[in-house]
Amino acid sequence: VAPSPVPPPGLAKRMKKSKQPLQVTKDLGRWKPADDLLLINAVLQTNDLTSVHLGVKFSCRFNLREIQERWYALLYDPIISKLACQAMRQLHPEAIAAIQSKVLFSKAEEQLLNKVGSTSQPTLDTFQELLHKHPNVFYP
Repeated sequence: VAPSPVPPPGLAKRMKKSKQPLQVTKDLGRWKPADDLLLINAVLQTNDLTSVHLGVKFSCRFNLREIQERWYALLYDPIISKLACQAMRQLHPEAIAAIQSKVLFSKAEEQLLNKVGSTSQPTLDTFQELLHKHPNVFYP
């Protein structure tokens, strides 16, 4: 009798199970807690993963597919989501503030900033006034 090319059922099960933790470990190695927080904040601002890919500088260079996969993993993979949340909670408040300062502008923020003429010499007061007039538009 010729050997079957299909592995025995028990072996196939073990092979499938072993791939999942390997992917989780791989993701945890490249994606730092700061990257996850930056990704979450940037997506909340822009609602656009392509804009995030083009405009956000992460700790290492991620391609669009990796950013998409990480975003979906954070949303739908309970293991990755839980581990990422635990790691983000450990970030120092100063690190969180630094990450939040790197977040892209939303479309609404860009529209307001575009009203400031590019040929004018805006002062800090110009931008303070924008913030004061539109507190609900700008990221806190």
